[in-house]
Amino acid sequence: MTKPAFTFILLFISMLLETIFSCLITYPTQLYNRQAFAEEKPYYIGNRKCRLCHFEYFKEWEKDPHANAFNRLGKMKNNPYCLKCHTTGYREAQGFVSEKITPELRGVQCEACHGPGSSHKDNPDNKGALPIGRKIDYQRVCIKCHDRNWTPEFNYEKYRRRIEHRIKPKPEKGHL
Repeated sequence: MTKPAFTFILLFISMLLETIFSCLITYPTQLYNRQAFAEEKPYYIGNRKCRLCHFEYFKEWEKDPHANAFNRLGKMKNNPYCLKCHTTGYREAQGFVSEKITPELRGVQCEACHGPGSSHKDNPDNKGALPIGRKIDYQRVCIKCHDRNWTPEFNYEKYRRRIEHRIKPKPEKGHL
């Protein structure tokens, strides 16, 4: 057997085992009720909930390539190496588990960059709730997926302009 063929077989077996173990580990997470954990730790709510208050941003996001990141996986939709960057919250508490269990977290949504939104949804006026009261190093967020292996030409300053919100935020209640 040639060395490239042997390497490919080893890679395939390791990916298969990773997928199997991932399913075994995450299976119990499909049984929980998201609301039961609301007070313990922020959890992912999916951008359909974000859209209720931030419709302009949602419409803008729909045109962004990140919106279709999951669909671009094609036959690789169960590959854990791909899912971490093509879904929202994969392998995080109450994040994406599978297309069947958590379809609302497919693609790179609001919470992939801004973090779990349950606290903000439950109390939008709380300055400590995400995303209002927290500084996020978005460059660090981006390079988790856009690293040298997958996006060698990635330049944060250049690419940031493509995805930054073009809509100005609405003034806070009681302010002009």
